[in-house]
Amino acid sequence: MILTIVLFSCFIFFIIVYLWTINNSYDYFKRSGIPGPPHRFFFGHYQDLWSVKSVSKRFQEWSRQYGSIYGLFVGTTPMYVVSDVDFLQEVYIKQFSSFHSRRLPILLRLQRGNRIHLFGATGLRWRRQRHVINPTFSAAKLKLMMPLVNKCIEAMLKKLSEIVCDKKQEINIYTLYKRMTMDVICHCAFGIDTDMQNDVDNIYLKKSAETFAVDVDKLFIVKMTDLFPFVVNPFCKFYLGQVAIRRLLIRLFPVLSKYIEETPGSWLTNHVRDVVNLRTSSSTATMIKRIDLLQLMIDASTTCDIHDHCDEEYTPKKLHEDEVVSNVFLFMIAGYETTSTALACSTYILATNPKVQDKLIEEIDQIKWDDRSHDEDTYELAMNLSYLEIFVREVLRMYPITTKGQVRQCNQTINIFGHIIEKNSIIQPDIFSIHYNPDLWGPEDPNLFIPERHLVKRHPIAWMPFGVGPRNCVGMRFALMELKMCLIELLQQYRILPSDRTEEGFQLREKLSIGPDAVFIKLEKRSA
Repeated sequence: MILTIVLFSCFIFFIIVYLWTINNSYDYFKRSGIPGPPHRFFFGHYQDLWSVKSVSKRFQEWSRQYGSIYGLFVGTTPMYVVSDVDFLQEVYIKQFSSFHSRRLPILLRLQRGNRIHLFGATGLRWRRQRHVINPTFSAAKLKLMMPLVNKCIEAMLKKLSEIVCDKKQEINIYTLYKRMTMDVICHCAFGIDTDMQNDVDNIYLKKSAETFAVDVDKLFIVKMTDLFPFVVNPFCKFYLGQVAIRRLLIRLFPVLSKYIEETPGSWLTNHVRDVVNLRTSSSTATMIKRIDLLQLMIDASTTCDIHDHCDEEYTPKKLHEDEVVSNVFLFMIAGYETTSTALACSTYILATNPKVQDKLIEEIDQIKWDDRSHDEDTYELAMNLSYLEIFVREVLRMYPITTKGQVRQCNQTINIFGHIIEKNSIIQPDIFSIHYNPDLWGPEDPNLFIPERHLVKRHPIAWMPFGVGPRNCVGMRFALMELKMCLIELLQQYRILPSDRTEEGFQLREKLSIGPDAVFIKLEKRSA
């Protein structure tokens, strides 16, 4: 009886201490004099963030109310929401060593060991992977991949010509863009030949679309692991064990594959692995090498264990085979929805701003485009069109495709402009408040589409659709090349016109990316 009373008393004491610790953690921003909206016990501000359709818009509203630096709590973890560009310059560039990690949801932390890709890697592993992958996206390598990109764009234009037939028929061009960008990814990153414009039920397109259809942050398991961080490791072990058992059962009893469905991410990863194995097998070693991202990474891969060292001189300039697989999967997912959405937003702007379209067509028509036989020359011409450059920059200022990749986690307690940022705190940039700040983007109204504003030098953090600093988007050059080449070839043949449903379809939704439901337009064939 006495033992029971003692144990019960200890349990009650533990609960009281636990609740007191949680409650005390909510004084974090109060002690620092940083404002913020009222929180809820245990949840912090999660319930507010889970209930809104657009987290980015809610951040923007709070920034107007509480200023350029304010505090939120994700559970009990403090999160600074920042639109002060000088503060962010310290985080992303000047004191990068203290903010080199991202805070990832549970589903992106499931990979272990050599299966961690560049987006989720931290510290020395991230530095090595970035060092190896950077040259893959150099201008010289991109020029070599131009024929693959052009082939996919031309397939889309052929499909457009079949649909339009000079009749100004209304189309949702966003659908064609998604097929085109998946074609590019399959050719350039996955290393397989596809024809998405005609194969509309293609399994790769289907699985990628399913991946983006989910709002990861609002999944039940993600919410639970955010609120109870101590269950992350047990859940990871349970999930990975479940995946291993499922694979074993399918291997032993293939008929079960009809009844045990893989997640879209697992399906894509397994098929990437099959392609890598095919490329590296002895039976195909004598094949002519393809010039694509996959082959470039395979050439820098090894099956040996890799040990990262603090001394850069002794860090191996290699990727493990499993890292090749995970990074090709990453590029496949990251390059599909984002580039097609950027093209969709660009097309909406062209349809609703005829004067901007006229300027862009005039610049494109001034160039003597050849028959694509000299891809290096074509690349240089496309990348050096000055009005196209500022047009794209303005599209991405007004319509940043995603804001989730720029979140940073503090790796060590540090002082920034008098603010003591404690270890494990989160820095969340309010990109919309930055991109629409009249002090950064004036004197013209930031709500107006004016490409010429980019002719004026701005703060280095004022424009960040691809992130900034050492952890910016490694595929930025590839995305811009694909985006520009598609717009050039489209506007060489057509004039983009609005339809009755253009505004109706352009309703932005925020999940992994921020994009419209549809972009309804009409195309008018240009005279030769």
